[in-house]
Amino acid sequence: MTRITKKAWFGKRTLGWGYRPISLEGWLVSVVFLAAIFASISYLDKTTTRYAILAVILIVFQIIIYLTGDAPGSKAWDKFRNKK
Repeated sequence: MTRITKKAWFGKRTLGWGYRPISLEGWLVSVVFLAAIFASISYLDKTTTRYAILAVILIVFQIIIYLTGDAPGSKAWDKFRNKK
């Protein structure tokens, strides 16, 4: 996978499969994502618009992770797989 940043913002999780923030930029993106989710839940009524906005926020967050992160996975699984 090709990153658009020089250093990775998101990396492999220690346990489980997926991504986690590993740099200041990754943590800032995560905090902004959570603030956007809470704001949309707090200020929008339960309508189709609310769910559409939540879906767009989630999709944008996933695209940012994909473009700025390393390959997803698990450090524990990599250690287990390499012992064989």
